[in-house]
Amino acid sequence: MGARSAWGQRIGNAIRASLPARCAVCGVWPHGPLCPPCRRELAPLVPRCPGCALPAADTRPCAVCQATPPPWRRVHARLDYVHPWRALVLGLKGAGGSGWAQVLAPLWLDDPAVPTLLADADAWLPVPLSPARLAQRGHNQAWTLMQALARQHPTPAALPEALQRAADAPVLHHLGRAQRLAATDHLMHVPPAQRHAVQGRHVLVVDDVMTTGATLTAATRALLDAGAAAVSALVLARTPAPDDAGAAA
Repeated sequence: MGARSAWGQRIGNAIRASLPARCAVCGVWPHGPLCPPCRRELAPLVPRCPGCALPAADTRPCAVCQATPPPWRRVHARLDYVHPWRALVLGLKGAGGSGWAQVLAPLWLDDPAVPTLLADADAWLPVPLSPARLAQRGHNQAWTLMQALARQHPTPAALPEALQRAADAPVLHHLGRAQRLAATDHLMHVPPAQRHAVQGRHVLVVDDVMTTGATLTAATRALLDAGAAAVSALVLARTPAPDDAGAAA
């Protein structure tokens, strides 16, 4: 066994040791951290609007996205950001984020549309955190998810530094929808030295959760302003529409 293989095995063993032996959803042992029945029954594939990623009757744009098309080509979500997935996705942001990414990222590959999305993109990159939040958290959960998915399936060229968030950018999850959208104008940018990497390319943006679309709007606009030919997005979970939030909580 080579040094790199041995190192990879040690990392894998450490990740497995850090995760619960019981399923984090139903508590069954020893099928943790996510047992096959929970994965099958609680993460069904459902049609979603390619504009807003909300569940829909089919995969055509919904009426809202037809009336006001988003700036991205399409966005794909795998899960609804509801119980039990909310708690598992929140685990991505903590110290055990790498381990939870190894559990959650493969859920994307249950959907045959995701390999097509990856193959169609020329490059992919994570939605960036602010420098302060990155220092506080120690890792970017979107980048951690990307690395976990890349271990499972071929992916486009990664550009982890091509998109940056302004140091003084507000924390959007404390804001309402209108405030989030108003804060997108100067939220992100492509540094001059990175513009050549996105110019003329179809770029795939990755994030853990899509709420109102404000963050993806900011990322997409920054990339298009820098010369990207098109932008698509891949998120793990989609927050339900306001009318559904009460039922989903």
